Amino acid sequence: MAALGLAGVVAGCSSDTEDLPAFDSLNATYQAVDEVVDCSEDVSEPPVKSPGSGTDAGESELCTNTVEVLWFDNDEARDDVYELLASAAGSAGAVYFVEGRNWFVADYSEVQAGSVPEREIDMEQLAEVLDAQYTVEQ
Repeated sequence: MAALGLAGVVAGCSSDTEDLPAFDSLNATYQAVDEVVDCSEDVSEPPVKSPGSGTDAGESELCTNTVEVLWFDNDEARDDVYELLASAAGSAGAVYFVEGRNWFVADYSEVQAGSVPEREIDMEQLAEVLDAQYTVEQ
């Protein structure tokens, strides 16, 4: 599966996101990210949906081959997928996040096996422009 972030789900919680910006859909989230970092046109596959508790709880779309945009319709699904991606950090490297209330962008270029990033995304700048939270999980 191309979208690492929705490959599975584990329990967890990332951080308090109530005061962070929210988007109405994956499309709106992706467009906002694309305006800042100019997502690659050739990596984007159809958005991936992650079912949760009988409804679609989340969607994701690749921005680059190692940067993924994720949007959720509930906090539980968001926190579960955040924890899954954060757990990939460790001796291999860090996972970088730009977090909003119901979405986040994950850069897992340091921990995705066999993947070479096509280019670096300035996650700190992205967080600043989108008035979001920048987090590094190591």
